[in-house]
Amino acid sequence: MKAVLCEQYSGFENLKLTETDRPQLVPGAVRIRIHYASVSYAISLMVSGRYQRKMPLPFIPGTEVSGEILECGDGVDRFKPGDRVAAIVDAGAYGEEVVTPDATVYPVPAGVPLARAVGIPLSFGTAATALERGGLEAGKTVLVCGAGGALGLAAVEIASLKGARVIASASSDAKLDIARKSGAEVLINYNTQNLLDVVRAETGGRGVDIVFDPVGGDQFEQLIRSTAIGGNILTLGFASGVIPQAPLNLLLVKNISLHGVNFSEYIGWGKVDRRQEFASQIQELMAELFQAAAGGRLNVRDSQTFEFDEAIQAIASVVERRSVGKVILRIC
Repeated sequence: MKAVLCEQYSGFENLKLTETDRPQLVPGAVRIRIHYASVSYAISLMVSGRYQRKMPLPFIPGTEVSGEILECGDGVDRFKPGDRVAAIVDAGAYGEEVVTPDATVYPVPAGVPLARAVGIPLSFGTAATALERGGLEAGKTVLVCGAGGALGLAAVEIASLKGARVIASASSDAKLDIARKSGAEVLINYNTQNLLDVVRAETGGRGVDIVFDPVGGDQFEQLIRSTAIGGNILTLGFASGVIPQAPLNLLLVKNISLHGVNFSEYIGWGKVDRRQEFASQIQELMAELFQAAAGGRLNVRDSQTFEFDEAIQAIASVVERRSVGKVILRIC
């Protein structure tokens, strides 16, 4: 089969589209014919050997797919050949087929196109899990950083769906326009506006109840100062490339809770593979998200689509922060 192969830990520019063997079907797993695969900043870290999980070489990168079941291994009774699914995989998404444990495979309702379904498991699953940790409920105010990216837009959608007031922060007006269409009420271009000043003006000086931050970087202290007394800050990653140092005195005096949210722990990517422990919980969450998408209550937007042989260009568009929303590869 055709696949994008990582043969050495290096820049994503060195990935190659080549022919390789089909993965072997094993008990408890399914074989999926991949239609679409998602592209994320984390892929650039994985292929360079800098991600929290270091895959043994050589490997096929990519961790999120949509497609159809071709075969089911022994012990699998949740699916049958022909079922439309989306899945979180350990690796192997940038190939024509992938074999993965059925614990992190999710049915796709008929009303959800596969091109949109591929963007739900990781981005929306992560955002929903984090916002629940932050105490999301109707009437609260949520500041979403990186609101032009796939994860940020998912957070905007979910917070809006739950009745929260959303303030979106991003690096360009084009990204903020998508955030507005996704439900954000207040828009902050942090390259031309002072984030803290806008938040204070929009909240009467109180600050926001929840900060959703997948970016990190130099603005982190502003985020703390933008948080209301007793509020929650959710840190989900460092897309800026800079891991900030939290001024603990500010957390202390404002009774702010700082939550690290690692969705990887729920899907088998932690130091210990715990996917079976959380399988029913995450499957229930995915069923809710997919039903919300099928019913039009969750607006999963069309993604920026690259062809299979454009994987390097697709990753570059994310790493260089030129993309808006989800970026995907069309595999077949």
